[in-house]
Amino acid sequence: MKLRLLLIVLLFSCKENKNQTTTGVTANDTISGTRNSVNKKPVASYWVQMGNPKLERKFGVDVYETPFTFKYLLSMQYDAMPETDTLEVPDFGMLPIIKVVPGKEKLSCIIGFLDEKGNFKEYKLLSAKNNNLRLSTIRYYSVGIK
Repeated sequence: MKLRLLLIVLLFSCKENKNQTTTGVTANDTISGTRNSVNKKPVASYWVQMGNPKLERKFGVDVYETPFTFKYLLSMQYDAMPETDTLEVPDFGMLPIIKVVPGKEKLSCIIGFLDEKGNFKEYKLLSAKNNNLRLSTIRYYSVGIK
């Protein structure tokens, strides 16, 4: 009876989560957790003008480096309302390359990073609807051992 219960629990706990992506890359501590110098310019950006450019009405994001190698500052704006948040990317044993691409909706974009093969990995969705700016997680990533 206990064995049967254990098997049932294991089956349900192994259910695949569509938003979870596990990459089979060996955890690597060769990349320093801190940067020697922080680039003051955005490493990635996406902007859409909303109406008259003189009124500062726009939607988008600038992604900036921080002193921490795998942490970035998101400087976002919708209409004339600025917001900030942070973005933490996984340590795949390489320096992160952040990229922002247009989303499906006019006022949306996808913030992600490139993997070791140069493929874009979707991570966060920035969108504006009903006068609200929303940052949501599209996928979760974890580092495993090969």
